[in-house]
Amino acid sequence: MKFTLFATLVASTSAFAPVAFAPRSNTAMHASIAETLKTAQGPHFCWGSEGPVHDPPHDENEVKGYDNVNVFAELAEAAGVDLSGDITVIAPVNSCFDGKVDALKADPNLKSIIEYHCLVGKHTTSSIGADIATLNGKSVTYERKYRKTFLDDTIIGQADNFGGGSAYPCDVACDNGVIHMVSTIMDPTFEKLNAEAGLGGVV
Repeated sequence: MKFTLFATLVASTSAFAPVAFAPRSNTAMHASIAETLKTAQGPHFCWGSEGPVHDPPHDENEVKGYDNVNVFAELAEAAGVDLSGDITVIAPVNSCFDGKVDALKADPNLKSIIEYHCLVGKHTTSSIGADIATLNGKSVTYERKYRKTFLDDTIIGQADNFGGGSAYPCDVACDNGVIHMVSTIMDPTFEKLNAEAGLGGVV
């Protein structure tokens, strides 16, 4: 009798016991680099002094818009650059191309320029510490100075766009690599500044 009662109690209490679920997967799904370039949100910029006098008025520090990287995606597509490999893209924001898009599309060197922005392999900001080969065939020059990381003359992880805006996004994870947004178009003819080479530069 006692055993039967005990078995009944165990059965009834187990009916209210929490169900064991499989642990949630921590794997994040991302779009490809080509897809992300078309939709990623770049650094924001604020209204600044135009805000208070605008109709309707805005606070100076209110976000006016975003400087995205879809123009770079458009140029990469026009040049026929394959962004499907295991790569890191240094993507200039749209404002870098103001007044230059048509000329670049007509430039026979466009593919070489775009491929110079595509580093072979995945490189996060914390892992960049040496020159890196590009799809162009030439390597970008690494330098650490002013507590900042430079590839050629371009800052990776620029803190602010100096217009009351936000940092340039970097380490944007994609299915096949990483994107770092930057404020300059890199020049494949870049040479590090020294007595022999003279001035380097950006487009």
